[in-house]
Amino acid sequence: MDVDWLMVVFRWMHILAAITAVGATIFMRQALGPAVATLSADQQAALHDAVRKRWALYVHLSIGFLLLSGFYNFIATLRGSEFPDGSKYHMLFGIKFLLALAIFFIASMLVGRSEASSRFRQRREFWLTLNVVLAVVLVCISGIMRFLPRTPKAAAEPPAATAWLETNSLR
Repeated sequence: MDVDWLMVVFRWMHILAAITAVGATIFMRQALGPAVATLSADQQAALHDAVRKRWALYVHLSIGFLLLSGFYNFIATLRGSEFPDGSKYHMLFGIKFLLALAIFFIASMLVGRSEASSRFRQRREFWLTLNVVLAVVLVCISGIMRFLPRTPKAAAEPPAATAWLETNSLR
């Protein structure tokens, strides 16, 4: 059994970054948010600020890993597979990518330091809820894409010049 370890590493990178980003978003919306609501306004602000500062690094690393591994996985899939109805795969990838950009934007605004980010966070519960919904839709689309019919591409023929040299070389 031949294993493409680079492909495995990039797939792991993608899945682990997605688990980190989506899991934390669900945790913040469903557990942290309601718990923080029981605190005084000053305590809420201090806790949200502390969480935001620590979480920003993970948001940015997750975005970077997801973009890097996502493009690698997409290119590797296109190079190694043919899709009987390739337009469905490409359409779903396009939707998935646009959803990811929206999720990345919302996550970046929720951890950002700018005045615009601060105003954005005033509706934190709404944006976290929207990000959870978008992330669930994105994961469902990924599941569909994984099981679309595909066939491995045939091994590429060597270029004509290489084939000629191999058969006509001076020995």
